[in-house]
Amino acid sequence: MFSKGKLIFALVFIICFIIMIGYQYYKDSQKNKALFKGTYWVLIAVVAVMVGYVLFNKAIN
Repeated sequence: MFSKGKLIFALVFIICFIIMIGYQYYKDSQKNKALFKGTYWVLIAVVAVMVGYVLFNKAIN
């Protein structure tokens, strides 16, 4: 399926991407606090939907 090198690259890429997105979010939220009110609720909702999807798939399979 994937070679070991491709899996390592994907893992490093995902980790770096998440760190960069988090850093940029932090910088932007410090500059413009009014635009970022309630964004944690969106994050919680997205995580809840993903967890629900995984649980639903495990239940039907």
